[in-house]
Amino acid sequence: MADLDPDDNTASMIAPTAGDEPKGKRDYAVGVTQATVANLQEMIRDGRMKPGEALSPQRDLARDLKVSRATLREALSILATIGQIVARPGARGFIVGTEDVRATPSWRFAARYSLREVYQFRHIIESYAAQLAAISHTEPEIEELKKSIEGFRKATQAGDLVAYAQADFNFHQTILHISRNKLLVDMHSTFASVLFESQRLPTERRGNLWNAVNEHEQILEAIAMSDPDGASYYMRKHINMAGRRAGLPTNELP
Repeated sequence: MADLDPDDNTASMIAPTAGDEPKGKRDYAVGVTQATVANLQEMIRDGRMKPGEALSPQRDLARDLKVSRATLREALSILATIGQIVARPGARGFIVGTEDVRATPSWRFAARYSLREVYQFRHIIESYAAQLAAISHTEPEIEELKKSIEGFRKATQAGDLVAYAQADFNFHQTILHISRNKLLVDMHSTFASVLFESQRLPTERRGNLWNAVNEHEQILEAIAMSDPDGASYYMRKHINMAGRRAGLPTNELP
C-alpha cells in the first residue's frame, strides 16, 4: 500500500472507536464533531471556503477550528458523505462542491463491509429489537421515542442532513435499548460508526427525507400498541426502504 501524506484530507477515514475520545466522553465527542461540521458549513456559506476551492491541509484546519485532527477527519467525512465537499480529481484532499462538480455519495467502509451486508445486519437485529421493544417498553420510553421523532421531523424540515442522520440513529439506538437484550445493544454499539454512516448517506431526492419520518412513526405506533409482529414488519419495511434511499439496487436489498 502506498504511503499516505498525513495532511491528505482523504486519508485516515477510519471508523472512530471508543478509544478515540476519553472514556465516558462519547456524547461530548459527538457534540464537538457536530459543532465542527457546523463551523465548516458556515465557512462554506459565508464564502470563506469558496465553491471549487481546495480545503486547507488538515493541520491548518484543525488549528483554526481548535479541534483535534481525529475530530476534523470525522467532520470532513460527514461533509463528504452529504456531498458538500468532493475529493479532488486526480489529487489528494477535497474541494468545496460546486454546481458543476457534484459529489457522489460514497461508502467509506467498503474495504471492510459492503453496504448490502450492513443493511442485511440491520434488517436482522433491528427488526427483532423492534419486536422485543413492543413487548417490553414503558410509557417513558415511548415518550423518548416521540421526542426522537420530533427532532427527526425538525431536522427534515430544516434540511439539516447532519442533524437528520443523528436523529435517525438515536431513534434506532433507543429501540435497541428498549429491547432489553444486552447482546443486541452491544452489537449495535460495536458497529455504531458503520451503522451511523449507513444512515448518513444522502438521498437522491430531498423529498425522500420525509418518507423516513413517516416510517419511524409507523414503527413507533406499533411499539406503543404492544404489537410485536407489526413493529417487526414496519422495521423490516423501513430498513428495506432506507437501503433503496442509500442507493442499494433492488437485487441487493434485505
